[in-house]
Amino acid sequence: MRPRTRASAAQALVEFALVLPLLVVLSLGLVQVVLYAHARDVSKVRKDNKTRTADLKEPRPGFLTYGLDLRGGLSVVLEPTGPATHDALSTALEIIRNRVDALGVAEPDISLQGNNIEVQLPGVKDPADALKAIGTTAKLEFRPVLAVVGPTTTIPKGVVNPNCGDISTYPQDVPTSPIILCFEGKDQKGNPTPAITWNKLALGPVALEGTDVSNAQAELPSSTTTAAAAGWQINLSLTSSGAKKFQTVTGALACNPSGDPTRQLAIVLDKVVQSAPQMGDNVVCHQGIPNGSAVISGTFTEKDAKDVALVLKYGALPVELRSSTITTVSPTLGREALHSGLLAGAIGLGIVFLYVLLFYRALGLVVWVGLAVHATLTLGVIVFLGRTAGFALSLAGIAGLIVSLGIATDSFIVYFERIKDEVHQGKTVRASVDRAWTSAWRTIVAADLVTALAAIVLYFLAVGSVRGFALTLGLSTALDLFVSRLFMHPSVWLLAQTKRFNESKTLGMGSIAGVGDLVPAAGGVR
Repeated sequence: MRPRTRASAAQALVEFALVLPLLVVLSLGLVQVVLYAHARDVSKVRKDNKTRTADLKEPRPGFLTYGLDLRGGLSVVLEPTGPATHDALSTALEIIRNRVDALGVAEPDISLQGNNIEVQLPGVKDPADALKAIGTTAKLEFRPVLAVVGPTTTIPKGVVNPNCGDISTYPQDVPTSPIILCFEGKDQKGNPTPAITWNKLALGPVALEGTDVSNAQAELPSSTTTAAAAGWQINLSLTSSGAKKFQTVTGALACNPSGDPTRQLAIVLDKVVQSAPQMGDNVVCHQGIPNGSAVISGTFTEKDAKDVALVLKYGALPVELRSSTITTVSPTLGREALHSGLLAGAIGLGIVFLYVLLFYRALGLVVWVGLAVHATLTLGVIVFLGRTAGFALSLAGIAGLIVSLGIATDSFIVYFERIKDEVHQGKTVRASVDRAWTSAWRTIVAADLVTALAAIVLYFLAVGSVRGFALTLGLSTALDLFVSRLFMHPSVWLLAQTKRFNESKTLGMGSIAGVGDLVPAAGGVR
């Protein structure tokens, strides 16, 4: 039936004509993404080197974004200390995400895993600072200062006097009761001093909470150009309800003598006083600071001001969390894992190349080119997802890519074996290519759909790096359908039109057909 053969030939030529410009466009797009990503990373590193105060390591410029297990970094699992609703955990997750983003951590992975919040920070240089930044705090509070606690201070009965060097001695936080807390000390560079050297403050009941703060930003005063001239300041904005509370407490504090500790309002985070600004002399007694906005000024360094602003803006969590698991991965271990993964992939790919070349000869070369096309498309999609959706390639993701090589090779083998079956039944190589494709395509689609379905289920049910495996596996499986339809069939069909392919035993199918163009028996279909 020659009309069917001609129609199949035309379809194959159309498909091949479509795939070539598409591959060219995708390749050019990949080059543009790589160049843009490289330029953006270089610009970002240069900019951040001038302004960043957090001790975090920026990833080196490159077009692939690696996960925690390949780059090294910090992984923390935070769990609630008591019952917590899903909405409360979701809100806490977003607050922690804002804290991390404010510090400039590149490509963080922050997700809700059941009742736990998992935070992965790749490329972090100082895990201790990063752990402090994401925090395990439950509340941000504003409390009026009652007194500075010294060695001779008389402690009222029932009030706990903590040992600043031992966190287990810190008192229970009761918002309506007075409390003695430690005031975090800082050295000249703005880094925390040993806790045992910290001062203590006696504080009154909570006047405001973190939920009363709408925004806080550190900046230099507009009248100066350098931090050394007048120090940095924090511009504080409050919600409507917080503004009323703030005006009340500042009006009460302003009635105390100027310079007295009782004129101070302590900012407390996780039972530690972060700052205790004093009411300015221009604040009127019983009138306070109106309009829900204030400026916290003093001799703040840039780091001090930004740290306090970060606490004010992102300090309030609706649920108390604690670190249940803390894992630190060194960059050296990450590089070794990456090299091991790439080596395993190279060895597996080499074995596949050798097998298909020895077993399928000329068709083995089609497999080589097809896998190269598949790898190019997969790399382009991974780069695109990394730059637009924050996808980071992990060791599990590399495992998914390695497995996908076997899936892509299986599609070629299914088609080639169907061609062999047709030739063994007496069909010519040219006729077998079209007849085999119909049944082979159905098998390839069914097999890839099963794999894709398994990857989807695994992605939504699994946690952690297993989701990376599921994503790369599902992505590669979808691309396998594309490569099979628009590259494999047209390529084999064009190869089958050559006389050398049909006749030469060294090129695969000639040794099976026996002759170049057999004529079927009477009544047969060509």
